[in-house]
This record gives sequence, structure tokens and C-alpha cells, in this order.
Amino acid sequence: MIRFVERPDTSDSEAMIKWFCNVLGLSDEKGESIEEQMLREFADAAYKNEGLSSAEITLDTPIARSTVIYHINRFIDTGLVVKRGRKYYLRASEMSKAIEEIEYDIEKEMHRMLDTAKEFDRLMESRAKKRKK
Repeated sequence: MIRFVERPDTSDSEAMIKWFCNVLGLSDEKGESIEEQMLREFADAAYKNEGLSSAEITLDTPIARSTVIYHINRFIDTGLVVKRGRKYYLRASEMSKAIEEIEYDIEKEMHRMLDTAKEFDRLMESRAKKRKK
């Protein structure tokens, strides 16, 4: 899911993290969310060319490891985070590259959906013609 959220009028990286989480439907809380803390950790690790295990993710609030994994899976569902071995990584070494890769995947899938929709329309048109006879 991608939501329209007004882009922050600041160059503050924390505001940008909140914005990315809101746009991707990961968070819309007023205060700092778990997702924002996690995205900050993934971004910091990416700029060091490192990944994180679920045990290495540190949050302000103590939560169960299963909850951490649940939130990691939400990031994976957006395409922003990938799992390699036992570690989780931001999809690319930089946020802009990660977003470009997601954009490419979305465009590719939209073209595939469009091709399928055209085939569906042809089938439905053929079906409608058969019913008229």
C-alpha cells in the first residue's frame, strides 16, 4: 500500500523516516512508532553495509521477539527490507536506490497486470458475444 502523505517541509532525517513509514502504510502514529525505530536501524545498518538479526534490533520499548519479527515482515511486504541468511537488510545500500528498485518492481507488475486485464477483457467480450447468439 502506498498512501499520499504530505511531504515534510524539513530536511530532518527523523521527519523523513516518519514520512516513509506513513507513505508505506507502516505507521500513522503521532509519536514515534516501532516501525520508525526499526527503519532508522535498517537505514543506519545499510550505510555501514550491514544487516540486522531480529535480536540485534533495539527499540525504546521492550517487546517480544515475535513482535519484532511481525514488524520486520511488514517491512518485507513493502519491499523495503529483504532477508539474506539470518539477517535483514534495507533493500539497497541507500534509501533512494531501494525506492528506485521498488518502483521498477511496481512498474513491471503493473505492466503484467495490464496485459492480464487486456486478456481478461478479450475473454469477457468473447463471452458476451456468445451469450448474444
